[in-house]
Amino acid sequence: MQGCAMRSNDVERILAGLKGFQRDAVDHIVDRLYGPEATSGRFLVADETGLGKSIIARGVVAATIAELQDAAHVDRIDVVYICSSTDLAKQNLHRLNVTGDPLVSITSRLTLLALDSQRLASDTTLDGKKVNLVSFTPGTSFEMGWQTGSRDERQLLHILLNGMTSSGSETERASALFLQGQVRKLTDFQAGIERMRELLGAGPDAVILREFCDSIEDSGLRHEFDTARDWLNGLDVIPDEMKPAVKSITSRLRGALAKASVESLEPDLVILDEFQRFRHLIDPASDNPASELAHHLFNYRHAKVLLLSATPYKPYTTVAGDSEDDHYQDFMTTLSFLTAGDPASMERIRTAFRGYRQAVVVGANAADDAIELRNALIPFMSRSERPRLEEGRDLLVRRVVSHVPTPDDLRGYAALQAFAREVDSPVSLDYWKSIPYFASFMDGYRPGELARLQLESGIATTELRSCIERLRLIDAHAIRCYEPIDYGNARLRAFAAETIDRDWWKLLWIPPSMPYLAPGGVFAEFSNGSVTKRLIFSAWSSVPTSIASLLSYEAERRMVAESGLAENTAEARRSVSTRFDYVMRDGRAASMSTLALFWPHPALAEAGDPLTLSTDDQWLIDAGVARDVVAQRLRAASAESDRGPTDAVWESFFSWPGSWPARTHRRSDVAAYWLAGGGDATKNAEDADAGRAIRQHAKIALDQSASPHWHYDLALLALHSPGNMAYRALARICDEIDQELRTTLWQTAARLANGIRTLFNRMDVMYLLDQLYGRDQPYWRTVLQYCADGNLQAVLDEYCFQLKLELGGSRVDANALNKIADRAIEALALRTSRYTARGSDGELAKIPITVRFALRYGSAAKDAESVRAPEVRNAFNSPFWPFVLASTSVGQEGIDFHWWSHAVVHWNLPSNPVDFEQREGRVNRFGGHAVRKNVASAHGKRALAQARTGGHPWQCAFDAAVDQPELGEFSPWWIYPGDARVERMIVHFPLSREDAQYDRLRDSLTLYRMMLGQPRQEDMMELLRQRGVSESQVAQLDLRPPARG
Repeated sequence: MQGCAMRSNDVERILAGLKGFQRDAVDHIVDRLYGPEATSGRFLVADETGLGKSIIARGVVAATIAELQDAAHVDRIDVVYICSSTDLAKQNLHRLNVTGDPLVSITSRLTLLALDSQRLASDTTLDGKKVNLVSFTPGTSFEMGWQTGSRDERQLLHILLNGMTSSGSETERASALFLQGQVRKLTDFQAGIERMRELLGAGPDAVILREFCDSIEDSGLRHEFDTARDWLNGLDVIPDEMKPAVKSITSRLRGALAKASVESLEPDLVILDEFQRFRHLIDPASDNPASELAHHLFNYRHAKVLLLSATPYKPYTTVAGDSEDDHYQDFMTTLSFLTAGDPASMERIRTAFRGYRQAVVVGANAADDAIELRNALIPFMSRSERPRLEEGRDLLVRRVVSHVPTPDDLRGYAALQAFAREVDSPVSLDYWKSIPYFASFMDGYRPGELARLQLESGIATTELRSCIERLRLIDAHAIRCYEPIDYGNARLRAFAAETIDRDWWKLLWIPPSMPYLAPGGVFAEFSNGSVTKRLIFSAWSSVPTSIASLLSYEAERRMVAESGLAENTAEARRSVSTRFDYVMRDGRAASMSTLALFWPHPALAEAGDPLTLSTDDQWLIDAGVARDVVAQRLRAASAESDRGPTDAVWESFFSWPGSWPARTHRRSDVAAYWLAGGGDATKNAEDADAGRAIRQHAKIALDQSASPHWHYDLALLALHSPGNMAYRALARICDEIDQELRTTLWQTAARLANGIRTLFNRMDVMYLLDQLYGRDQPYWRTVLQYCADGNLQAVLDEYCFQLKLELGGSRVDANALNKIADRAIEALALRTSRYTARGSDGELAKIPITVRFALRYGSAAKDAESVRAPEVRNAFNSPFWPFVLASTSVGQEGIDFHWWSHAVVHWNLPSNPVDFEQREGRVNRFGGHAVRKNVASAHGKRALAQARTGGHPWQCAFDAAVDQPELGEFSPWWIYPGDARVERMIVHFPLSREDAQYDRLRDSLTLYRMMLGQPRQEDMMELLRQRGVSESQVAQLDLRPPARG
């Protein structure tokens, strides 16, 4: 939840930052919600995926604030954002946060609003009314299926039922027992109650308490609770016969609390994002407490409702379809909600749909019918679409035929079928085709669970054990000894041939779209711009884990292949000495060269800026030439000093004037704090030693006399040290750098540089660089060379520019700079995960596999990997690893994956064209990787020339690209011509039925948009297909919002 006031001039600034079609949408929505012709107070934005529906919602939030500032019936402005997942909420809440204040918290449960509701209280200031942004997910706020709810909910219920002061009575103890739920010890639950009482301070929200108490009294629920609680007096456990009643009463108490919380919330604008994931909530006819509670929110006084979804309907509806799959009726339900059930509006809409359908089916001119349908719908919804992707121009379709299955693959399939028969649970052919080493990754599948249960309980038969021994399982010994293992799957071999086998594992980041230096070393092989991250979608839940495990293992195995490391164990990893720690030897600082590498030096950063080195004739310069030019600059400056050259480059680095922000007190403890990442370095003895070591290093650095001191390698540090590159990348996105921001800039650069230090301090990375460059030179010099070869400066500039775009046009102040640095650091320092496979020891024992090169996104289970989905998404949306992200299609609507990826791999084809478009919409989005490549290719030289005299090179490039009026308003940010295209990769077996399935899906993609609101959509599409009707031959339904006058 976030709350603050907002100035009216900020609203116009936000609206001015929208693209033309987005501003049109906002103006139209606000007119329909608040204008003289406003009707239902509800509106649907159905823009095509990737066009920024959340940005339009941001504009509506800002306009709503402006509209309600002078409204007498509103004391404060409450905006409620409801979406299907916490990851989507975390992605979009900062976009909706138009006030610019940091988010205080995200309330994921309506029933826990009492913990934050005191912050909702009206607090009108000179700047205007207070604005609150509150987020919920339906599964935790409206659904009461998990009857007893969370521990926090039950502890809050206890306080509401018993008061803020513990009486210590037997009755209160019985109440705690009643609400204990799955908490193991009653004393632990009671301790949590006391902590919550402290958290509540003056007590729960008065409105929530009053509404809750009145509700349970009027309904008789209070009497039911008291009676059941009294039966528990003197007991230590709840009798089995009482447990159903306890669960039922607890569930209804939670429902009453949720309904009471709505009264406290006072919603003014409710935003339902990707509402098709919980469309049952908008159905007033649904005999469902969740729907009833949701409508209590939607119908609150003067509340307005904004729905967001690119797919408010789905094809297909067939004659045999059951009511649960009746997409036509679903869409009619949505329209009924949007019209608030107005009979006249609904009759006009139905009549217009029938007229349009009839004209299309008989081949008549449907232009007038399309206009009438638009007029009927446009008061309640709008939809903008980009020009269609055309194969060969905007879209690169690659049908990758998987390798021919090997004899071992076929034997593995036969063994799998024998195993399935033994456990009496069939294994689909598609499992074997799709999931590498299915037998090693069948946790959660019935055959695997049956076998594991028998093994663990000791009742496995000899026949079952024999079948398990014949299964194709991952060799645990090979994993433990870093030995090669086959991919075990024809599809994965084909995919690995395009990634791992093309040496992607040698790259620690995606090459920049607009390099400043000629790529060197291993990066020279990838200078054609062919590398983009791969986003894999599959229909099977084990595919992401299997793919990520096998690809990551092979990448790491190759990285350490020449290291002599014999064991792939946690103990062996810990035995490897890292090379960029700050260490003391004999009481003296022994890592000053390391410190110089990661210390932001403002003066040297300016002197070594590669953007200042290009010329009109040569904008892509050689790294050796760059070094010579910077060396000449520095030698000329040092010639004025009476100090001669030095043997230690770090002495030259720290003695060079300007190593510390100007007009800021030089303190070694402050420097050490930020150079260590801005965290607490005293958590344990080892960390405390590290903290003392870095403080001692910083003291020596700041004690150097400020006088130019020449060293030949100083130019390398000025150009390529991570500290200086981080400083330049962050400085470029700042609008104006005042004294406060100058200090924050150094601090954030130090933190970001420390994040890069963790990257180069990883075991696999150290061994990779040894393999690429040898060990004849110090490691710090090798790192500088790799940074130069890989254009890390250009990479960081491109990355920070993308992060700035996320601010939605807001000014980069100290707070924003810290947020941007946080995002980059989190990506660099993503915790290594360990996935689990089942091994070939006859007992299906677990094998831990370290993953980083490839990761899975999301999980069916609410495990740690599912919880960290935002971290995984953030890392994939960075230029750093992972390079491959594998997921199922479930729940990915609205999630961004496009920053460094424009390739979608369809491991399994989806069942309908909507899901197809949703998948590819994850990478075909605003400012995506393909767009940036094409803009840089067309305007990079001009942009770098302009950047020499100021301005961000990427802003210069996009400003130049705007001069393309023939491409329309979706250019350059969504569409830009060039060699880089959105890639649709279909991986299939030779001669398989997937060829025909894909052809049918591809054809359907061009027709399904005409099926909006039509019954029996498959029949209609088949008729048009047989007649050879194309999309261009039918009058299109235009739901674009009216253009501003």
